[in-house]
Amino acid sequence: MPLKGLKRYRVQDLEPGMVLGKTILNEKGQVMIDQGKVILQEGMLITRELVDRLLNWNIGVVDVQVSLPPAPKQPEEVNAPSRAKLEAEMLERVAADELLSVVLDQLVQGIGRLYPSDNVFCTLMEGAPARWWVIASAGSFRLPDAALEQKFQGQAYLEGEAVTIGELSMHKAPPVLSRADMLSLCGVPIVADGMTVGALELFSHRADAFSLEDVAALTQYARLAAVAVQSSRKKELLRQTSDERDLLYEIMGFVSSPIPPAQLLSKVADTLSNCFCAQAVASFFVQRLPQLNKTTEVLVRNFSRTDMDNLKGIFAERWPVGEIDECFENNGPDMTERKKAFSVSFSGGKSIYILPLFSRDLLQGIIVLLWDYDRRINNYRHMEDMLRIVAAQTALGLERHHLFSGVEKIGLTDELTGLSNRRMFNYLIEREINRSRRYARPLSLVMIDIDHFKSINDTWGHLVGDMVLRELGALMRANFRNLDVPVRYGGEEFAAILPETSLEEAIQFSERFRMVVENASFMQGKNRIPVTISLGIASIGNSPVSEEMDAEELLHNADRALYQAKQNGRNRIAAGRS
Repeated sequence: MPLKGLKRYRVQDLEPGMVLGKTILNEKGQVMIDQGKVILQEGMLITRELVDRLLNWNIGVVDVQVSLPPAPKQPEEVNAPSRAKLEAEMLERVAADELLSVVLDQLVQGIGRLYPSDNVFCTLMEGAPARWWVIASAGSFRLPDAALEQKFQGQAYLEGEAVTIGELSMHKAPPVLSRADMLSLCGVPIVADGMTVGALELFSHRADAFSLEDVAALTQYARLAAVAVQSSRKKELLRQTSDERDLLYEIMGFVSSPIPPAQLLSKVADTLSNCFCAQAVASFFVQRLPQLNKTTEVLVRNFSRTDMDNLKGIFAERWPVGEIDECFENNGPDMTERKKAFSVSFSGGKSIYILPLFSRDLLQGIIVLLWDYDRRINNYRHMEDMLRIVAAQTALGLERHHLFSGVEKIGLTDELTGLSNRRMFNYLIEREINRSRRYARPLSLVMIDIDHFKSINDTWGHLVGDMVLRELGALMRANFRNLDVPVRYGGEEFAAILPETSLEEAIQFSERFRMVVENASFMQGKNRIPVTISLGIASIGNSPVSEEMDAEELLHNADRALYQAKQNGRNRIAAGRS
């Protein structure tokens, strides 16, 4: 491992025969690489002519390669056994599977006792993005963590180089070092699997405190630290493999179980959040409704309202067809890119990971994970691969729900009008009657019949008759309230269940709807087809007798009222009063 033994000199103190170091600074501390026709290179022999040129160029100080003097040796009988003992202890701790932080802390404490340094630090590069984190230290001075590009001498460590600096004040050392009166440094990289993963550093209050022997000794301890890091990573990899297997089993259990899609998404998102130590999680389910696809929040934990608004903007930009309340469905050339998970950064150092759930090019849902900056994120080496697998399995589970619910919907929906059919009516009327009795709330039923529908079919044909049925279904969806249930009961007969509606309110509402139909334009080409309806109304909750009615009696009363409306001339309403 090459040694960077450099000492900073003022230009006027240079002597011929010295060797130029890596950097040249002017009086402003700026790096000077090229001056005219002379290229100043590391390793250049310093001559009197070069010194004169440096003075003419206003160069203030330069780095010079120096041979480091040996440090005062401790007695062999004391120092060597102590070092050997520390090395043996470290290997025992690694073999005993102790925590990496414990092993490195013991190593640093031992170095602090054995060598003439005031402060010892062990830093590791971890996190996403990577940072230099102080894992262990010995001494009164606290070295701060640093971003990858801001670590003092970090580039040298990344290149596998050891560093000794005899006078920190002659270098661009961080102010924190000068405030702590640190004068010299000896640092070596920790290299594991051919890559720099950290550094061991000694700082001293004395100038020129470290020798080649110190560099060699610290290098040996860096190798021990590398062994500890490699062992810890292997254990972590085995643990992650086991955790990933357990995670997939758990997710598959959710996907294969008969739970509602919102619950499935909530369980999957919660499991991922716990597995990958996310500080916040949210999931969104795409609901497919007639003529409407809506994305709904099903789980939101620790996201601020501002974060959620930002997410909506991101969704709208990523899937321009789908704002947060629409489903994205697009087979364009950038479809592959839009289906990929991606990361964004929020203010305050928050890292957001957005995982879209696609099946058959249809967006089934979205899971969002948030981390405040956390060095542990980088430990999950296969996180993105695992999330892709989980996303695919979850999307299939959601798609399966859509398929099954679609099949079920076929059995409960009238194909021509899109309204609920008689089977659904029979289920809902029983439910609403029970609710009306339990809470003593009114309930009304309206039966509707198209006047002279047979004549329409005979005159205009069955295709026009189907058009009239479809248009009437559309008018019912548009004019009834959200809590009402419009139904195609059979043939030209329709019904509407009106919860929380008294008889008088139902009469008023039915009259308004009768007028809507009478004034509507049912067109065949340029010909307007006159269509009117008759309506019969019955209610529960308007008298003691009505409160005891069951579904059959309520339907009978509404049918009888409908018959009365027809007998009275059609295109009118009639109410059955108990």
